[in-house]
Amino acid sequence: MELEPTIISSDDTATFQYLRWWLDQVCHRIAAKFNIYNSKGKPRKAFIIDTLMKYSCPGCIVKALTTHVSHEYVDDIFRENHRLAVNLLVERLRQRLTVNGSKSAYAYVQGEVPGEYGRVDVLVKPISCGVLVKLKNVRVIVEVKTGKSFSYIQLFRYLIQNPNSVIVVWRVKMRQIFVLDGRKMCVRALLLALMETAINRGLYILNMKNEQCSHNPINSKKYEVENPQQLIDDFTDGLMQTLDHVVNVIDTIINYDQPAC
Repeated sequence: MELEPTIISSDDTATFQYLRWWLDQVCHRIAAKFNIYNSKGKPRKAFIIDTLMKYSCPGCIVKALTTHVSHEYVDDIFRENHRLAVNLLVERLRQRLTVNGSKSAYAYVQGEVPGEYGRVDVLVKPISCGVLVKLKNVRVIVEVKTGKSFSYIQLFRYLIQNPNSVIVVWRVKMRQIFVLDGRKMCVRALLLALMETAINRGLYILNMKNEQCSHNPINSKKYEVENPQQLIDDFTDGLMQTLDHVVNVIDTIINYDQPAC
């Protein structure tokens, strides 16, 4: 399996489709080689892409692909914080965007939406007279972070499935909100570069012969919450300080969105 040179033109749609096809092929072949499937028998594309982009060492990639670490070590406090933040945001958005005064733009809001490249926390799609609007072709994906973690690869995975989306990252505890606009040329170019990198690494892994390394990339140590009271206090305080702000940001994108540069 060889990757042919890509040609990026002023209209990169064809290049994007080409790279996405290749990335799917790589994911399917890696899933078959290392038996990486979900309960429905489909390749775990999100896990495969994350692993390919997380490590530059081929040996580490193979170790991560062949070692299935349970995620049960995540404390339930974090799960409950995330669930609460998503639920509150979904209902606030439905209240704001379903009946929005004299504005003509409305939106369909969904929480916990499964996708081919990962589960989306909140998805907001413009609607007019009950029909999904393709004008501007914008949809908003909200990634809710209740701790300090952050991953560019996770956000770009969402853009692989919905390349014209606007991603809003809500870091509740950090009281931070920022936007990654998939329609901007710089973001689009970075998306193509990341896809090509993942493809090249995947092809190398598929063709390599027993390449070993001395690294230990797998960390299965259980995370212990040392101060649960402080964790809950920081989360609830950040939640109430920023909930209305993130709703305003999404409302502005849906109703007053301007063409990307």
